[in-house]
Amino acid sequence: MRIERLRHQDLDNLVDRLNVSGAEGSLAQLLTTVTVNVYPTAAGAFYAGNPTYVSGTETEGGVAGYSPDRSQVIYAYNLGTQIPPEGTHVVAHAVGGRWVFRYDG
Repeated sequence: MRIERLRHQDLDNLVDRLNVSGAEGSLAQLLTTVTVNVYPTAAGAFYAGNPTYVSGTETEGGVAGYSPDRSQVIYAYNLGTQIPPEGTHVVAHAVGGRWVFRYDG
C-alpha cells in the first residue's frame, strides 16, 4: 500500500506541474474575434474568438499573414472600454482559469 500511495503522490505532483492552459501550452494566444450566435454589444463581455496563427518572413518591416483556426472557439472576457469590431486580432491571456484581453480602441 505504501508503494501505491507514493506512486499516486508522484503522479499528482506531475499533473500539478503540467502547463495545459492553452493551445500548445501557451499562456497567451492570438485570437480573432468572431460571431457564434450574437456579437456582444457591450465592452465588458465574453467574446468568441478563433485561435490565430501568424505567418510571414521574420524580418523588420515584414508583412504578417493571419490564419484563424475556425474549428476552435475560445471565449475571452474583454477588460477594455471599447467593443472590438468583429475580426479584430487580440492577444488573450490565461488568468484564473479564464481567457481575458483588453481592447480600448
